[in-house]
Amino acid sequence: MFNISHKLTSKLPFKIRYIQQCPPPKYDTGCTYCNPPSEMEENLKSPPESIRNTIPPLNRLIFHRSGNKDHDNWPKKVEVFDIMRNISKFGRGNGNMICMSSLSPINEMTTNDQQNVDFAIYPDAQTISINGNDSTELEKLFKIINSNDSNNSISLSKHFRASKIDKTIVLICGHTQRDIRCGVLGKIIHKEFEEVLKRENLENDVELGYISHVGGHVYAGNLVILKPNGKMFWYGMVRPHHVQGLVDQSIKSSDLIEELSRQ
Repeated sequence: MFNISHKLTSKLPFKIRYIQQCPPPKYDTGCTYCNPPSEMEENLKSPPESIRNTIPPLNRLIFHRSGNKDHDNWPKKVEVFDIMRNISKFGRGNGNMICMSSLSPINEMTTNDQQNVDFAIYPDAQTISINGNDSTELEKLFKIINSNDSNNSISLSKHFRASKIDKTIVLICGHTQRDIRCGVLGKIIHKEFEEVLKRENLENDVELGYISHVGGHVYAGNLVILKPNGKMFWYGMVRPHHVQGLVDQSIKSSDLIEELSRQ
């Protein structure tokens, strides 16, 4: 095992310390050694195969806090939802990854002419609330985002209701209708995270949810760990027995596990 600093190959501005291998689990939650069906496992990659650099160069990750927990029934294309179609219209390109998450909105308010919509933006680690019925607000938001690369942190509080994110967020790809492998693995990984976070008394410090397609279904389980300081840890080939190591190294600490890294 070794530690060394690297610069990411993407545009993301921070340096990350790497740990070569995921530490083994220290206890069995009852979910720790669960695995997908053997016929599915045959169509998935696993260590020691490298999946480094399989996340494309990113400017920003932007995801909708939709509050829609029914990830099994999210449509194959989340752009079916009006807000996702609109955000994709203005936000695609320029190295932005646009996704939907199951996380609940922070500022939920709906009237006849206004629907508050919350987006999280990384590596800025900010939540933005805008009127989802006002396309001019979305256009304004992405003009600001796209005029600043991720090396320049942006302050959106002058223009929108914005707040800093003070918790670590774990988002697991569980987009079942897009690929069943992500749906099946996402569930058992999510369950193990629930158990481990509870065991480690981190339930109030970490938000856990699902995210729509992030690419690379063959690398399932896919997940991203987002830190309040803006660091993003993109992982693939995750199984439940990796979760305790991910919690120890990338949530309690800020190290990235190289054998599972997609960066």
